[in-house]
Amino acid sequence: MSSNSRLAKCFGDIVVAVDLIQLWTERKGGAEILNDALVRSAVERQLLVISEAAVRLHKLDPAIASRLAPETDWSGIRGIGNFLRHRYDDLDTGVILDVLQKRLGPLRAACERAKEALGK
Repeated sequence: MSSNSRLAKCFGDIVVAVDLIQLWTERKGGAEILNDALVRSAVERQLLVISEAAVRLHKLDPAIASRLAPETDWSGIRGIGNFLRHRYDDLDTGVILDVLQKRLGPLRAACERAKEALGK
């Protein structure tokens, strides 16, 4: 697999994870998802997938994500994984809601543009 293919796969993994989260939030309705343990767990898992894909992007090419999607807080995306893993018992639902309501759409769009720039 070429370097561009591996990079495009990471961006694509983020798109798929965002799509799943958006599907669940549309079905459940905004903040209500945080009251449903199964859906919340699934959303948190996909946020971990997004974070890990961002970590892999950084390992493959530390500058690529910032170059192809400079408007995105890649450091924050990589960091939310640690937040979810280590603060699982004390998660600030406001942070999670902010991510779900304001950040996933722009992240998805940025990743789609990055995949196109990579020719994938």
